[in-house]
Amino acid sequence: MALESTGKISSRLEVLRQRFLERAKEDIQQLRTLAEKTRRGEFSADGLLFCYQSLHKLSGSAGTFGLPELGEAAKALEKELKGQAESLGALDDVLSHPIDIPDGFADGIDALAELVEVKSQAVDQDSSFTEEPTTYKGSQGMQVSVLLVEKGEERLAMLEKEMAPYGFSFTSVSCDDAGALGNALAEIRGAAAILCRESALSDVMSVRNTSFEESSRRRLPVICLGSDNSFHNRYRVAEAGAFAFFPDPVDIPELAERIESLAIERSASVQGRVLIVEDDAELAEHYCLVLQATGIEAQAVSEPLHLMSNLADFEPDIVLMDVQIGEYSGVTLARLIRFEPRWLSLPIIYLSSEDDPENQLEALSKGADEFLMKPVSDSYLVRSVRIRCYRARQLSELMNRDSLTGLLKHSLIKEEVEKELARCRRSGHRSCVVMLDLDHFKTVNDTWGHSQGDIVIRTLANLLRNRLRETDMIGRYGGEEFLVVLPECDVSAAKDLIRGIGESFSELSFVAGESSFQVTFSAGIAEINDFTNGEDALNAADQALYERKRGGRDGVTVYSSK
Repeated sequence: MALESTGKISSRLEVLRQRFLERAKEDIQQLRTLAEKTRRGEFSADGLLFCYQSLHKLSGSAGTFGLPELGEAAKALEKELKGQAESLGALDDVLSHPIDIPDGFADGIDALAELVEVKSQAVDQDSSFTEEPTTYKGSQGMQVSVLLVEKGEERLAMLEKEMAPYGFSFTSVSCDDAGALGNALAEIRGAAAILCRESALSDVMSVRNTSFEESSRRRLPVICLGSDNSFHNRYRVAEAGAFAFFPDPVDIPELAERIESLAIERSASVQGRVLIVEDDAELAEHYCLVLQATGIEAQAVSEPLHLMSNLADFEPDIVLMDVQIGEYSGVTLARLIRFEPRWLSLPIIYLSSEDDPENQLEALSKGADEFLMKPVSDSYLVRSVRIRCYRARQLSELMNRDSLTGLLKHSLIKEEVEKELARCRRSGHRSCVVMLDLDHFKTVNDTWGHSQGDIVIRTLANLLRNRLRETDMIGRYGGEEFLVVLPECDVSAAKDLIRGIGESFSELSFVAGESSFQVTFSAGIAEINDFTNGEDALNAADQALYERKRGGRDGVTVYSSK
C-alpha cells in the first residue's frame, strides 16, 4: 500500500484513541454493574468470565493508547480472577451458578473507573511511529546506486570506469566537504552503497551516522578499500562500522557482487507482511496503522473462524497473536495453524500481557516461537516486527532462491511465466520470456576452474538485476542458463534490452591469476501472449536460443513459428 502522510496517520490514530476511551468507559461501567453484584453476593461464573476477558483486553491495550496506569491496574485485577476463570472455562453447566469473588474486587473496579476519567484528559501519545522510510517495490530487477567518496588527491574514477559495465549508477563526492556529502546521502534513492578508501572512512561514517537515525534502514552500507590487509587493520575497519573491506588490487567482480548484495539487502522492498490476530478492534487497527506508516504491510483478523483463509490469501512473513482472542485460545490456534505443512515454518509471536514466565514457556511449547509483552510502544513494535520479518524472509529465501546467485529457483521462475500469461489475458498487455545461456561455459570451467565459472554466473546475475526493471523476474533455470520474464514488454523492446545487456557483459574482464578472459551469452525470446500455456512459451524461447547457438552465439534471436 502507498504510505500515507504523517498528519493523516496521526489523525486516524487520535480517532482510534478516542474510540478506545469511549469503549473503556462503557466496559468499566459494565464491570461496575457486575462488581455491585459481588457486594450483594449475587456474582455468577459467567459474570466472572466476562470480567476476566474484559480486564484482559484492558490490560493489553490501555498502555498502547496512553493509559499505562489503567493497564497495570486492570492487569492486577485480571490476575485475581485468572485461576478461577481458567478452571471454569470448559464448565458450561455451572456458568449461571453463584460464585465467590476475591475481597476488594469491587473497590478495584471503582478505582479503574476513576483512572479512566482522570488520565484520559492527559494522554501523551507516542508518535515515534511517524518515520516514513523510502521503500522499494519489486523483487528482482533493481538498479544499485554507488556513492564514491573521495578524499584529498585520492580519486576513484578508474574504479568507476572498470565497474561501469556492471550497470551501477555512480555519484562522486569529496568527504572534505561534509555538507556536500550530507546532501549526497540525503538525495540518493533506491538500493545503494557507499564506497571509499580507508583514509576517508572516519569522515564517511561520521556524516552517515549523523544523516540517518540509528534505527533507520536507510543507513547505507559502507564498503572500504585499502592497502593494508592485516588482521589488525581489518579489525580497525570493522570497528569503525564498515560492512566490507577489499584490499588492493581490488577484485572487481567480487566487489561488484558485494555491493549488489549489501545494497539490495539493506534497501529491502516491502519490509514485511504481518498478520495480526487480535479481537480488540481499536488495538488491532492501531497496530496496523503504526506498521503501515513505516512501510510494513499489515492485516488484522478479529474472528478466528477466518484465520486460515486469511493466512492463505495474505501469506504473511510473521503472525502476531494474542494468547486469548475472545472465547478462543491463541495457544490452540497456534497448534491449529501448524496442522498445515505450509505453515510449519511460519513464525508465530504472541503479543500478550501474560507476564508469568512459566505460562509463557507452556504457551510457546504448543506451537509458537516468541512472546512480545503488552503494552508495547509503537517504536518497539516497529523495530521488533522489522527484525523478525527480515529474519523470516532470509530463511524463506534460503528455501526459494538459488544459493549461488540469489535468483529464483527453477520451479519458481517457471511459475512466474504462467502467472504472467494469466495477467496478459486479464489486461491485454504484451509480455516476453527470455532464455539466456553462457557461451562455451564448459571451456570456462575446464580452462579456468569451477570457482571462476561460479564468478561468471554470479556476475551475470548481478548485471541482470541492475539492468532490468523492478517488475521483471529473473531465475536461474539450471547450470549456466537463466530465465527472465519481462511484463508489459513487446518483442522489439525486449530484443534491444537483452542485446544491450549482452554487449555490456561481453566487455567485462575476468581475472584468473596472471591471465584474463571474457565471456558472452546467447538469448532466445518468445512473446508469452502467442501461446496457450507457459510451458509452450518456454519451449519457444528455448528453441530460439538453440537457433542463436547454431547461428554463431553471442546475440539474440526472436522465436518465429515460420
